[in-house]
Amino acid sequence: GEKKVLSPCTDALPPPDCNPSLGRPPFFEYLVVVSVRKRTGGDEGYEPQIIYQFPKSCSQSQRRDEETCLKAITLFCFPEGVTWAPLTEYRSETFSFVLTEIDGSRRNGYCRRLLPLGKGARPPEAYCIISTLACFSLFSKIFDEVEKRRQISMAMIYPFMQSLRETAFPAPGKTVTIKSFIPESGTE
Repeated sequence: GEKKVLSPCTDALPPPDCNPSLGRPPFFEYLVVVSVRKRTGGDEGYEPQIIYQFPKSCSQSQRRDEETCLKAITLFCFPEGVTWAPLTEYRSETFSFVLTEIDGSRRNGYCRRLLPLGKGARPPEAYCIISTLACFSLFSKIFDEVEKRRQISMAMIYPFMQSLRETAFPAPGKTVTIKSFIPESGTE
């Protein structure tokens, strides 16, 4: 099979606080998938809801910080004031945002909003990657791969993201190859 090579930006230097055991930061901290669901409690309309998070958080204190962060992420993925509802057509779009912590540290959010394959009106989904790395073009390429897999099955995304998370970010100007399997395309 053909290998897909993701070439990172040459200006994306690892942040100084990167994990010393890896030598380089991981590509991302976590992936969150947000979709719109009917509001509960008799309210009209739809609201954004996290339907998947990878990896799951570990410690209690981490979980608290994460909850605040995840609330913000859902609003970035599906902003308030916009009426979200199931759609039959939607052109996927990629955008980014910055999350600033109380201590001033920053993390980047990269998001791809798309409409999964299907028949009739269905809710859009947003795939959001939180990373200390600032490199929009690299994450756009990663989302192209995620979207390709999503159109086959949600389950196809996770092995790809797992391999990506286990791969250290390459040195500036270097490339990285992620091997993964797509039915009918073989190993890429």
